[in-house]
Amino acid sequence: MLKFDINILWTLINLIIFFVLMKLFLFKPIKKTLDKRKELIEGQFKAAEDKEKKADELQAEYQSQLSGVEDEKKQILAEARNNAKAEYDKIVARANTDATKIKTDAKKASELESEKARLAVKQQIAELAMQTATKVVEKEVSAETDKMLYDEFLNESSDK
Repeated sequence: MLKFDINILWTLINLIIFFVLMKLFLFKPIKKTLDKRKELIEGQFKAAEDKEKKADELQAEYQSQLSGVEDEKKQILAEARNNAKAEYDKIVARANTDATKIKTDAKKASELESEKARLAVKQQIAELAMQTATKVVEKEVSAETDKMLYDEFLNESSDK
């Protein structure tokens, strides 16, 4: 028959007690510590994912703001170009108007000077004619004839 040794039984009981004690005092605290550590790591991963998501959102927002600034810059430049073109057109139009006025004033001044010169020449011719006629007819012609000759000379001079 089989012989049963009591030492084996005590060893087996000691092992069971040792296992129960280990489970109570060692396995449970270690498991709790490992679970806490796992939760901490998962929390850190979640926080990292949230931060990454927030960073992506901020990047998208900054990108949209940057494109908005680019559009605004283009609009401001276009507006400045349009204002400069309008100012250029005003200056050119004003210069053309001033040039036309200067030409007109110069033409009027030239015509006025020409008319003055023509009248001065006409008066000189009349005086010379009068002097000549006076010398020629001084002894032969009366004052009435003299006046008639003078008027006739003036009419002929103005026709020419």
